Amino acid sequence: MSYIKAIETAVPTFRHDQNTVAEFYSRSTSNETLKRKIRIIAKKSGIKSRYSVIEDFSLQPDRFTFFATNAALLPEPTLTARMRVFKKNALEMAVEAVGKIKNFEAIKSAITHLITVTCTGLFAPGLDIELIRELGLSPRINRSSVNFMGCNAAILALKQADALCKANANANVLVVCVELCTIHFQKQYTDDYLLSNTLFGDGAAAVLVGSTPTNDPLYERLAIKSFDSLILHNGHEQMAWQLSETGFMMSLSSYVSALIKENIGGMMADLSVNPATVTHWAVHPGGKKILDDFAHALHLTPQRLAASYDVLARFGNMSSPTVLFVLKAVVENNAHAAAGDTILAAAFGPGLSIETAQLQYV
Repeated sequence: MSYIKAIETAVPTFRHDQNTVAEFYSRSTSNETLKRKIRIIAKKSGIKSRYSVIEDFSLQPDRFTFFATNAALLPEPTLTARMRVFKKNALEMAVEAVGKIKNFEAIKSAITHLITVTCTGLFAPGLDIELIRELGLSPRINRSSVNFMGCNAAILALKQADALCKANANANVLVVCVELCTIHFQKQYTDDYLLSNTLFGDGAAAVLVGSTPTNDPLYERLAIKSFDSLILHNGHEQMAWQLSETGFMMSLSSYVSALIKENIGGMMADLSVNPATVTHWAVHPGGKKILDDFAHALHLTPQRLAASYDVLARFGNMSSPTVLFVLKAVVENNAHAAAGDTILAAAFGPGLSIETAQLQYV
């Protein structure tokens, strides 16, 4: 059996009010219809604020340091410029999240494996090696990366960590997710971008998974029980992520929530999971409509997904770390969980794919 021993998170310095980001976006077009759409979508998003490594979203154009110093945002930042920002800030955020793990300096010599997760930037030597250097981890540590797999990649990384712990009696696996979604803001006005430009934020999360439980009272009995996956091939084009000369390009259809609504009940039935008997839910807030439809499909009250709605409101969708923000909140809000209590985590990514993890207090 493997156990989650710690979850810690970090966000960038710059906090942006959702209405402020909507104004930044709406200033980039002279089309009044588009301006209204941007403001309406932002207002209905369920998001109050987002964090970014870029300060420009709350500045006037003449003070921009990343985007061109004009309201039209032209010329757009190149892929090279965006990756330069990623390389500098991703490491800093990852180190901050890991550094919050209780007694990290004292326990880091026992870490046997490192898994890094990101879909918003790549470089080599990569984030894994930079983290090993910066954190002073063993140069003989086993390392791997989950790259470009989107919002549910954290659960895929936890699945790897679980397998490593079950295969190695003394394993301690550090999983680090970091995403800088906002560096890929695009001056586009398709339905996909009206959604994505008003949805995504930046964040990082670090999880320690071990083959033996911890003595931390929050996590001492939180065991990983199982993982499951479902790929919805009819949603293949509904969520995608492509490279271009001006950054990574997002395809994000509003049909995603409908696909989840249509299929999540059947997935739970196939897994012999009765939603009414799940003690706690940690659902990736891919968007407010996704949470609404997920709850409706499984006959859950919105209160059952309170942690997901709260993370969405305060941080937006940060891609892979987001479900870990939710899971951390669920654990902290239930410090006196009883043996047998369960947590079901779910996240959604390109494909369209659904990844779930079942956890249980033992």
